[in-house]
Amino acid sequence: MSNESQIRAFIADWFARFDRLDSIEAFLPDLHPDLDWDMPDTDHSLLGHDRVRAWYAGVLSTLQRPTEHHVSNIQVTPGAAQFEVLFRARTTTGETIEARVQENWRFDTRPDGRPLITAYSAKLLQETDT
Repeated sequence: MSNESQIRAFIADWFARFDRLDSIEAFLPDLHPDLDWDMPDTDHSLLGHDRVRAWYAGVLSTLQRPTEHHVSNIQVTPGAAQFEVLFRARTTTGETIEARVQENWRFDTRPDGRPLITAYSAKLLQETDT
C-alpha cells in the first residue's frame, strides 16, 4: 500500500470512529501528546490531549449516535493532508446539524507508515441548522 493510500485509509477509519462516537481512547494513540488542536468550541486554555479530551466530552454530551462524516477532495502531501468533510448529526435535543468543514492535518509518519497527527485544524465552511 502506498503512503498516500495508507493515509487515505487512515482518514476513512478516523471518521468511521467519529461516526460511531467511539471513546476518546480510540483517538488519543493517533494524536501526538503535544498536538496543536484547533477545532471550534475548544478550550484554548488547555493543551494537547487535555484540549482534545475536553472538546470530545462536549461532543459526546451534545450529539446522538451515529453521526455522519463524508470526506471529499483529499489532498495528501508529505507530512500533511487537507480535505473537506460534510458532517451531519442529531443533537440530544433532537436538532439536526449539517456542516461543511475544511480540515488540515500535519503529521509525523510512524515506522508502520501510519500517521501520528501533530496538528489538527477544522474550519467551518458552511453550517445549516434544521
